[in-house]
Amino acid sequence: MITTVGIGILAVYLSILIGIGVYGARVSLKTKEDYFLAGRGLGSIAVFMALFASNITAFTIIGQAGFSYSVGYGAYGYVIGWSIFITPFTFYLVGYRSWLLGQRYGYATQPQVFGGIFNSKLVSLLFLILLLYYTLPYLVVSVIGGSLAFTTISDGAVPYWLSSIVIITISLIYTIPAGLRGTVWTDIFQGTLFLVVAGLLLAAVAQALGGFTAITERIVQENPAMLYRGLSEDIAPINWFSFSFINSIAVIVFPQMFTRILAARHSFNLKRVSLYYPLAMAGIFGISTLLGVWGSVAIPGLAGKEADNIVPLLIHRFLSPAWMVLGLVVILAVVKSSIDSQLLSVSHLVTDDLLPRVKKVSSGQAVFWGRILLVVFAITAYYIALVRPAAILSIAAFAFSGFSIMLPVMVGALYWPRANKYGACAALIFPAVMLHLWYLEVLPKWTTFGFMPVFPAFVLSIITLVAVSYATAPPPADQREKTFGLFDRVFDYGKGEEPERARETV
Repeated sequence: MITTVGIGILAVYLSILIGIGVYGARVSLKTKEDYFLAGRGLGSIAVFMALFASNITAFTIIGQAGFSYSVGYGAYGYVIGWSIFITPFTFYLVGYRSWLLGQRYGYATQPQVFGGIFNSKLVSLLFLILLLYYTLPYLVVSVIGGSLAFTTISDGAVPYWLSSIVIITISLIYTIPAGLRGTVWTDIFQGTLFLVVAGLLLAAVAQALGGFTAITERIVQENPAMLYRGLSEDIAPINWFSFSFINSIAVIVFPQMFTRILAARHSFNLKRVSLYYPLAMAGIFGISTLLGVWGSVAIPGLAGKEADNIVPLLIHRFLSPAWMVLGLVVILAVVKSSIDSQLLSVSHLVTDDLLPRVKKVSSGQAVFWGRILLVVFAITAYYIALVRPAAILSIAAFAFSGFSIMLPVMVGALYWPRANKYGACAALIFPAVMLHLWYLEVLPKWTTFGFMPVFPAFVLSIITLVAVSYATAPPPADQREKTFGLFDRVFDYGKGEEPERARETV
C-alpha cells in the first residue's frame, strides 16, 4: 500500500517533470525547428541521454524481464548480443551523413532526408507511411508496460485503464508546451534517475530474496533451466541470430532516434554517444534480466502475458512501501521517456511531411498543429493499449522487424550513388508486403528457412534495391552531386582534421 511518504515521492517526481515542461515552454522559440529539433543545439550529454532514455521503453524493463522469466539468462544475449556494438555504430554510419545533409539543406525528418536524396515525393511518402505504421505499436508497448506496473504496484487501487490515462496525460503535460527541448531535459533527469534507482532496486530485491548467492542457489535447485540457453526453443541459435540482428539495426530507423541525431549541435556529439551508449544499455538490460530470472523462483507459475508483470510483482511482494514507490518511479521514468519522444516524433512526421501536402502552413502554425496531433496520437495509443493485442515482446518484435527492413534503403541512399528512386520504392514496398505475409502466416514457415521473417525480408530489401536500381536509369548527375558532392567536400577538407572544421564548406 502506498504511504504518505510514497505519495510525497511521486508528487516531487511529477512536479519536477511539470516544472521542466513549464520552463521549457518559456525559453523555447515559437518556431517549428525549435519545437521539433530544439534549434539543432543539443550537446553531447543531451544527445546521449536523449537517445538512451528514448530507447529504453517498457520492452526494456518490463518485456525483457518477462522474457527472462520464461527463458532464463540466455535472454540477455538474445536481446542485447549485437546491439551494444552495432547500434552505436549505426548512429555514426547513418547518423553522421544524415546530420551533414540536415545541416546543409535543413532536413528535419527521414522522409525529408531520403526523399531529398532521391528527389522523390513518393520515396518521402513511403517513409512517412511506414514510420507511422511501425512507430504506433511500439508506442503502445510503453503505455501497456507502464500501466501494468502502476496497477500492480498500487495493488489494484489504480485500475489499468486509469493508469494508462495518468501516464499519457503526464507525458503530454510537459511535451505539449516544450517540444523536443522539454523532452530532452526530462530525458536527462529521468535517464539519470532510472539508472541510479534501478541499480539500487536490484540490490534491494536481492537482499529481500536472501542475497545474490542465496537466490542463485535457489535457481540451481528449483529451476536450473534458467541457466541453460539450449533448453529454450525461443532462443535457439537461429532465433537468437534473427532477433539480435533486428534489435541491433532497427534503432537508428526509429524516427525519435533519428530526429535527435539531426538535432545534435556538432558531429563529435555522435562519436561520444557511440562510446557511452553500449555501457548504459549493457547495465540496464542486465538489471531487467536478473530481475526476471530471480522472479522465476520467487514468484513461479506466471504464463504468457502474465510474465510481463514480474518486476511490479517483485516490488509489490518483497519490498517496503517506500521501495514500491521508488520502483514505480523507475518504471514510469522508463516508459514516459519513450512515450513522450515517440508521441513527438509521430506528430513531427505528420506536421512536417504530411500536412504541407494538404495545405501551406507557417512555422508557428506547424507548432500549433503539432500540439494538436500529440493529443490525437495519445488518444489513439490509449485505445490500442486497452486492447493489449499481444505480449510486449511480440509487439516490439513486429515493430523492430518493420524498422529493420527500411535500413538497406537508408544505407544505400547515403553510400551508393547508383541507388535510385525506383530501387528505393521497390525496396520499401516489396519486403514490407512479404513481412506481413509471413507474420500473418499466409506463407508457410519453411519459406523463412527457419529464421524470423525479418531476416529474409531484410535480404530481399537489399536484393530489390540493387536489382531495380541497376535495371533502371541511374540518378541524374546533379542529383548525385547534391548528396555525394557534399560528402566529398567534407571528407576531403583538410585531411586529418575534424570534419566539423569543414562546416563552412557544408
